[in-house]
Amino acid sequence: MDELERRHDEALPPEPLYRNGAQSLELQQVVDIQTEEVPHLLDYWAVIKKRRWVVISCLVVVFATVAIGTLKERPIYQGKVLVEIDPEAPNVVNFKEVVSPTPVDIDAYLETQYKILKSRSLADRVVSDLQLYREPEFYRSYQLFGLIQHTPEKLPSPSLPDADTNADYYLNSIARVQNSVGVTPVRRSNLVELTFDSYSPETAAAVANKVAQDYINQNFDVKWQETMDASNWLKQKLTSLQQTLDESQRDLQAYAQSHDILYITDKQNLASAQMEQLLNEYSAAQGDLYQKEALYSLVKKGKVEDLPGVLDNLLVQSLTEKLANDESEYALQSARVKAAYPEARAERKEMARLQQDIDQSKLHIIHNIVDNYNSAKHRVNYLAKAIDEQKKVMNDQSKKLVQYNILKEAVDSNKELYEGMLERMKEAQVSAGLRASNIRIVDGAIVPKGPVKPRIPLNLAIGFVLGAALGIGVAFFQEYLDKTLKTSDDVERLVRLPSLGILPKFALNGHAEHSENGEALVPVHTNGNGHLAPGVQTAPEVAEAFRSLRTSILLSASPVPKLLLITSALPSEGKTTTAVNLGATLASLNANVVIVDCDMRRPACHRSTGVENKPGFVQCLTGHSQLQEAILQVPGVPHLNVIPCGPIPPNPAEVLSSRMTGELLRKLQRDFEFVLVDSPPILSVADSRILATLTDAAILVTRAHSTPYDVVRRARSLLYGANARILGIALNDVDLSKDGEAYVGGNYGYGYGYGYGANGQESQDSV
Repeated sequence: MDELERRHDEALPPEPLYRNGAQSLELQQVVDIQTEEVPHLLDYWAVIKKRRWVVISCLVVVFATVAIGTLKERPIYQGKVLVEIDPEAPNVVNFKEVVSPTPVDIDAYLETQYKILKSRSLADRVVSDLQLYREPEFYRSYQLFGLIQHTPEKLPSPSLPDADTNADYYLNSIARVQNSVGVTPVRRSNLVELTFDSYSPETAAAVANKVAQDYINQNFDVKWQETMDASNWLKQKLTSLQQTLDESQRDLQAYAQSHDILYITDKQNLASAQMEQLLNEYSAAQGDLYQKEALYSLVKKGKVEDLPGVLDNLLVQSLTEKLANDESEYALQSARVKAAYPEARAERKEMARLQQDIDQSKLHIIHNIVDNYNSAKHRVNYLAKAIDEQKKVMNDQSKKLVQYNILKEAVDSNKELYEGMLERMKEAQVSAGLRASNIRIVDGAIVPKGPVKPRIPLNLAIGFVLGAALGIGVAFFQEYLDKTLKTSDDVERLVRLPSLGILPKFALNGHAEHSENGEALVPVHTNGNGHLAPGVQTAPEVAEAFRSLRTSILLSASPVPKLLLITSALPSEGKTTTAVNLGATLASLNANVVIVDCDMRRPACHRSTGVENKPGFVQCLTGHSQLQEAILQVPGVPHLNVIPCGPIPPNPAEVLSSRMTGELLRKLQRDFEFVLVDSPPILSVADSRILATLTDAAILVTRAHSTPYDVVRRARSLLYGANARILGIALNDVDLSKDGEAYVGGNYGYGYGYGYGANGQESQDSV
């Protein structure tokens, strides 16, 4: 070890090994941007089939639970009542202002009635009327969907007619009735199906009818109580209004007496009546004055003959006519006798007397006209003065009427309110005596002939559907939580690397599956070949899987990489076993193959190949052994050699970083057709990244259903960071007996070609 440390201290910084043509190819750039694929129905079916036992387990558990619960459930009978609930109550009297001051919202009203049908108060009324608290079905409490029943410690006494409303048996009965009542509205109608469930068909029908009848009675009671409350309130309000009206009337009367306000009618007082009368008389006097003034104007103009009193006076007309006759006779006499003749003088005297009488009559008429005119004028003036005086009286009284009118309006308002309230009280008293309801029973409940629960076919169908849904949901949830690589599609889709092959699950010659656990492997005997290396598998399906891996590697690049790094992301993923069996399949092509165990932390190649761990690659690096001395033949496998690790050094990373490592690998590459380098897990130590710079390409070994894909992505990133060329991923430990179809698709499994052995000879037990 001292010599090894000395050589490491003197070594120059590591130089990258010259890569051949295969290595000189440009490294593939990894882009993690994927096009979103639409899941196919077969993908869902594959998940269900893959986790079929989870689905079947959930289905069996749920279905069995539902079946047991259904078969153990006690039969339940249902009584059904058809009830009509009319949102518009019958208008027996116009009392909406008192009972229903706002418009009715039909939807809200119906929803309220549905809640009332399931209310505690109605259930309490039914329990009390039918004394259901004495029945075991009702006074027991039920838990866990009725599977657990509990009987109260204190039960109702048969000798006592009344029950303790605070006792458990009474409260349990109310809860039982509430939970058993069902309300189902009938579409496009005011009908409601009221149901009640019970273990007894007679009880179901009786309680359903009682619930409906008590609901109607409760509706009556509520309306009665509302009406009585409104009537009592109106009585109290009416008494208060009566007192207010009396006080306002007394105030009005006292004010009218103190200010001498007297009303002839409700709308006219004495002063206004007198004023109205004076105005009427004044208007009449003015009209009379205008008429008499017209006659007076004729008198003043001297047109006496045009006066209506002269023309219409019979005396004047008679005297005028007589005068005209006398004048006619006098004219005849004047023709016969002289004027001095006594008859002529007498006639003239008569004519003078008649003229005088006419003049006297006209003068008398004129005097009457003048007197009437003066009288009318005086009367108009007198009425005008009286009106002026009455105006003063009314102006003085109008000031007093302002307060009077205020008091009178208060009296009128109080009187109107009192009369309206009195009418409402009479209506309330009439309404209290009426039993008009907007709810009626259309069809009463009859004793049911058969139970409605349990519905065994429906429950079993629901249990089956729920179990299947739960199982499928759990299966997909497990699939969602499973972040591991399981199929070749997962490798290419999630890691973005080629899938080189699928390695089935197998045991190492009857021992543990992983040789890295330190357990010694025992070589097995072959037919005519002596001992065979413990790690080399002879099972047909396993050998075929490694031949498929070999083919993928040989076709992965041109030219084919000769110096391969076999590594994994985490420990115990089967990279050593993969390296040994891959070397065996390459050697079967008559190619010289050597496996170099560079896992200087936990070397395992010597156990898998059945050779001693000395001399090893570490002694070659330190100069204690020659490279040809460390190359050992693998038992039972021609052309396959192995260089074991040798003693574990204290500083493996420094040893692998030396120039000697690259020189030895170049020498092996010249001497052998294929060099397989077994390395430690890349995420555990830095050894694999060092070796990645010295090899042509790298192969990642991943255990199916074990390694998360984000871990593999991290390993891929580290290899690309070391400028390594990754050929792809070998998916190891695949259980083809459980989910082989997910890996190879459909029914085309590994059965084809398994009859051929490792040497190409057909086995006796081939199909």
